[in-house]
Amino acid sequence: MKKLSVLHISDLHRDRENPIRNDVLLNSLENDRRNYIAEQIRPPDLVIVSGDLIQGIEKGTQDPDAGLREQYAEAIEFLAALTDRFLEGHRNRLVLVPGNHDVSADHFYRSLTRVEIRPDRKRELAKTLLSPGSRLRWSWSDFELYEIADKDLYAQRLAAFCEFYGEFYQGSRDYDLDPAAQVDLFDYPEFGLTVAGFSSCHHNDLLNRQGSIHPACIASATERLRDTSLQGRLRIAVWHHNAEGQPVQSDYMSPDLIQNLIDCDFSLGFHGHQHRPQFLETRFRHGEDKKITVISAGTLCGGPSFRYGRAYNLVEFDTTMHTGRLHVREMQNDNLNLPIWGRRFLRSSTEGCYEFKYHPPPEPVAPAGVVTALLMKAQRLHDSGEYKEAGARSRKVGVLEAVGGV
Repeated sequence: MKKLSVLHISDLHRDRENPIRNDVLLNSLENDRRNYIAEQIRPPDLVIVSGDLIQGIEKGTQDPDAGLREQYAEAIEFLAALTDRFLEGHRNRLVLVPGNHDVSADHFYRSLTRVEIRPDRKRELAKTLLSPGSRLRWSWSDFELYEIADKDLYAQRLAAFCEFYGEFYQGSRDYDLDPAAQVDLFDYPEFGLTVAGFSSCHHNDLLNRQGSIHPACIASATERLRDTSLQGRLRIAVWHHNAEGQPVQSDYMSPDLIQNLIDCDFSLGFHGHQHRPQFLETRFRHGEDKKITVISAGTLCGGPSFRYGRAYNLVEFDTTMHTGRLHVREMQNDNLNLPIWGRRFLRSSTEGCYEFKYHPPPEPVAPAGVVTALLMKAQRLHDSGEYKEAGARSRKVGVLEAVGGV
């Protein structure tokens, strides 16, 4: 039986004007860890941070690069201390993805040029504006049409996040400005799972608020997951934007992307953005009986303007039985500067968690040959700590090769 616990936080919105200090926030989380351990909840083995690490810089801010660096310094200080206190300093056990607030407004607006709307071009421009991947943007506040004229500068809107990413992981990981490469894999053989961190900020900016994952990122992650060393792993996807919204909203991600993740055998998804906890099970609608379990976290430390209360998640897994328990920890008091966390009761006043069963990971596809199959089995046994049995399988491979029984 393999068990693990994931601390899922989102929407940190770190900046110097946020009404909570890093040391106070960390202290409150440590206090709550003591409380939930007393409730027989497993302390975290991994941490997932699903975007909006900083608040971001508004258009027209003086020295915006310095402002972004200051906010990311605040985020690194918090996340490094969180890793030290909860994960024994293992930074690769913390998964990061960007959110829409991590997109630089300054770089975006400087990449634009105004487009003159001549009467004879109205139909053409309207069609182009509404086409997928369009470089045109309509601003309702200016009542003007713009075009992304400088693609390189537009890509730089995530440059500060890329710099932050490399610094947090101390050079062991980096983040690419190319939208087709904005995915990173985190493999944990000791838990039998692999996490794919996706950017859902493809084409996302202040005039196009819809979230999107670049198709090449999903294809790339799935191709890498076909590697024999990763087969049989539980697959978890992490991104930022929610995949449903009200008719008047436009800032959510297309539900079709969730279907692609199901087709690629991701069993679970974690996101944030909507500032409220949520649990959804989405079924595959293309013939096969598969599903993805999607869990959203509330905002960890957003300011008083946020509609929903501050919250974060703890998710316990039994990867042998393919079951989980979602615990929502919610701020209990009214002092934003000194939060106190506790259980949020879910389905009834007596239930403090939500139990669920998730779709099992895909079975390993062994290449032809008995020896290869035995080696794959030996590797899986070794990864799960069953060293004696792994050794026995390896010795059997040696015997087969000696007698030519392949």
